[in-house]
Amino acid sequence: MGLRSLPTSGKIVAELNFVFWEKMLTHGHDGAIWNTHFRTVFPNTDNSRTVQALRGEGNDTLFKIRDLRNRIAHHEPIFRRNIQEEYERIRKIISWSNVTAAAWLDKIESVTSMIARKP
Repeated sequence: MGLRSLPTSGKIVAELNFVFWEKMLTHGHDGAIWNTHFRTVFPNTDNSRTVQALRGEGNDTLFKIRDLRNRIAHHEPIFRRNIQEEYERIRKIISWSNVTAAAWLDKIESVTSMIARKP
């Protein structure tokens, strides 16, 4: 009988649902995680703002992104939403941790050109 292989950290992280990350950015984790590690995890945030304010903004941002994702996943119409604002929200949260990834997103995305063609 062979040894059962343990999942890698990459596999575990990839299988966490979106709401997990949203809930990680709630105030209940400030003392254990965010007060000391927020700027390490999100090095590209505004240094003039408090960790608590940024963490709250991150939580709200992820909630809105998850809501958009859920509407799309359930085939609900999103025509009345401000899609440019939705894209900027997604880009902002990516740039908080990695500006190179945000710049790459700008190069490969097709949303903004589709917004321009919206009837």
